Amino acid sequence: MPTPYPVPRRFRFYALAGLGLLGLGTVALRPAAGAPDEVIRRLVQGVQTFYADARPEKAYLHLDHDAYAAGETVWFGAYLVDGQQHRPDSLSQVLHVELVSAQRRVVLRQALHLAGGRAPGALALPDTLAPGTYQLRAYTDWMRNAGPDFFYSRRLRVWPAADPAADGPDAKAAEHTTAAAARTEARRLGAPPDVQFFPEGGNLVEGLEGVVAFKAVDYAGRGLDVAGQVLDAQDRPVATFRSTHLGMGTFRLVPQPGQRYRAVVAQSQGGPLVVRLPAAQASGYALHVTPEPNAFRVSIRQRGAPSGQVLLLAQVRGAIGYLGQGSVVGQDEFMVRIPRAKLAAGIVHFTVFDGAGVPQAERLAFAPEAAPLRVALAPDRPAYGPREAVRVQVKVTGAAGQPVGATRLSVAVADAAGAAADAETIASNLLLTSDLAGYVEAPGYYFDDPTAETAGALDDLLLTQGWRRFAWQDVLAGQLPPRPFSAAQSLGLRGQVLTPSGKPVPNGRLVLLRSQPHRLVLPATTDDQGRFLFNGLGGCGDTARFTLQARTARGGANVVLRLDAGPPVSAGALPPLPRLPSPAEAGALRGAQAQVAADRRFRRDTAKTILLGNVSVRAKRVVVPDGRRLYNPFNATVLRLDDPAQMAVSNLTVFQVLQGRIAGVNITGAEPNVMVQIRGASSISGNSRPLFVLDGVPVDQDALTFFPARDVETIEVLKGPEAAIYGSRAAGGVVAVYTRRGSPTYRPSDELAPGIVAVNAPGYACARQFYQPRYDRPQPAAAERPDPRRRTLYWNPDVRTNAAGEAELTFYTADAAGRFQLVAQGVSAAGQPALGRGALQVAPRP
Repeated sequence: MPTPYPVPRRFRFYALAGLGLLGLGTVALRPAAGAPDEVIRRLVQGVQTFYADARPEKAYLHLDHDAYAAGETVWFGAYLVDGQQHRPDSLSQVLHVELVSAQRRVVLRQALHLAGGRAPGALALPDTLAPGTYQLRAYTDWMRNAGPDFFYSRRLRVWPAADPAADGPDAKAAEHTTAAAARTEARRLGAPPDVQFFPEGGNLVEGLEGVVAFKAVDYAGRGLDVAGQVLDAQDRPVATFRSTHLGMGTFRLVPQPGQRYRAVVAQSQGGPLVVRLPAAQASGYALHVTPEPNAFRVSIRQRGAPSGQVLLLAQVRGAIGYLGQGSVVGQDEFMVRIPRAKLAAGIVHFTVFDGAGVPQAERLAFAPEAAPLRVALAPDRPAYGPREAVRVQVKVTGAAGQPVGATRLSVAVADAAGAAADAETIASNLLLTSDLAGYVEAPGYYFDDPTAETAGALDDLLLTQGWRRFAWQDVLAGQLPPRPFSAAQSLGLRGQVLTPSGKPVPNGRLVLLRSQPHRLVLPATTDDQGRFLFNGLGGCGDTARFTLQARTARGGANVVLRLDAGPPVSAGALPPLPRLPSPAEAGALRGAQAQVAADRRFRRDTAKTILLGNVSVRAKRVVVPDGRRLYNPFNATVLRLDDPAQMAVSNLTVFQVLQGRIAGVNITGAEPNVMVQIRGASSISGNSRPLFVLDGVPVDQDALTFFPARDVETIEVLKGPEAAIYGSRAAGGVVAVYTRRGSPTYRPSDELAPGIVAVNAPGYACARQFYQPRYDRPQPAAAERPDPRRRTLYWNPDVRTNAAGEAELTFYTADAAGRFQLVAQGVSAAGQPALGRGALQVAPRP
């Protein structure tokens, strides 16, 4: 466990002057009588202990586009940073990426091997993928401890592969799907909006003016413009409100004793919607935070509190930027101005505690980067022709223009049509959405062009959006949340062994077996909750098939194996595609569909290659010989386990089945300490142990220990001259085991014996290279070879700047003309997000 970050010395003694407190207004700050040092120490230590134990991680995916057509490839660069300082790399080395449908099914999944917190990725969308809005999410096993609210997640539109206006079966299917989705959308939009009200600080207090924020969204979390008024119990209007951005806004209210308030919200369809406001408390604390250009102005008042002592703590991802104390008596108002320079960039969590250290009010605000990094992307020319070389100078600088080296970027040069101006970026993710629970609509709006208007909208967002990396009650009580998931360094297989009644099986014995392509036998033992984890299973490539057997500590087979199915899918609804794309999306969609059509016809990486349509081949069925045997099976003594008469023993192991069933084969001892001998077989060296063969491959005896007989087709025994084909190592005879899975006629079955499961374990996603042709030398065939890159001209998931903060990129334009947008995103070695944009024009062929 790492050493907790040091608290700045000016905060160790919590002296009021040392904390930089500044009394504002007519009432000066009053020092508390008898500083609650123990409470302060408990607060600081609680935050430190939580982050030292939690060690949060954040993932981000930079995509080459904001929306796709079915059949396209989603090119992305994956980032994993530590959750506090955002430095590249973290605990984990495995990142899971999933595409989830509106029906909450994972339709695509891959695992990436991270190196230095980075990995390239590519999701090939099948051209048969149903059009709609999907959830793209990424997470590590360690992130599962914090829950899905803190996974990387974004909504991804996938349009049909064919234009619904065109002819053909694909177009008709796409039209049917989008029409059905539009009908569902219309029905859902007919439902009343979800309107909620959030008092600043958490509660309304009678007699104290407070700010009330509100948010109105539809069923999919999209903001809806609303207006209305607040009425008291006597139907008298006391406040009016109107949303200013994506259904959010604020109003002020002074709740009176004994009153209950309700909001009457006007709707575009149907009658008004009536929503009750949270009830006001007779006593409590009112917290008000006003963001200023270079500071936060904080006001604290109280009514009816037993003690006037207050503590104010401001922290950003566990880094305490301010901790002050004072007292608020009667009508007094504790006011302080906190310079933003004391706070790290990101979400500031303000919490008010009473003198006993009990949290009484809290609220979120945002501190922008004081010196953001900028990425300049400068093409060597403003316009190009088809198939011309483009050279782009990349330079990363700080706010003052100084070079920033050692920055890793991902760069996309893609069709500018349909590019969303308010899409998320690495800055909006790391500094904002990764620390918020729930869906944030159009996060790029708050960052792309910062103004007083966007700052106000961002403040409204933080007044209404959830944040719960920890609960103060648990932190102050020293109750750390459970961490059932470890930080994965490699691909693994996890699960739990249970009794048939669902109780954990502690100290259970497991064996994981694989015979091909290389034999593997891994033992394991369950913990006190019956959980297990096998690591080191991953490689780049195809899915590997394993057999997993579990037993109780005493060897009992009546257990249930429950494999980890991954984290649950978020319950939030995903909106369908609109029936027609917006004008901005229409051009991009046409380009995407043309790209898919071209990819169907021409392969990008070969010349003059045309893909054929469906081909039907008819022939007589050929019996495939079983090449696993080096010998004639008629020379062996064969025990067949695919005979129904033998199925009664198939819940045993291979050695249990073999014992006493083949004459001359003696088996003594109990697994895993079994001795096997074949009478009549001998060795000059005196070793009488037979050679063991699994599906034609010689293996150690351990490979067959606890091997489930239910998976076995035949067990064959050879001795004497019949075994000579395996050489001198078979002088003690041969025990050959042939599995049904290895048989050329095997067809998988869902039937498995108790405590035995067949497991398909996918490997890492192999890195794919983005197609980048070169036209720097004469190639006669190139004139006949189409270059169908319409959507993405260039994609590089790993661009590294030198010490001067510079890099150079070279690529070629394609046959398609138009305006292309250059986007670079990344993170510096110090953990600062970096973002830059540029543009280039490609003229049509003369």
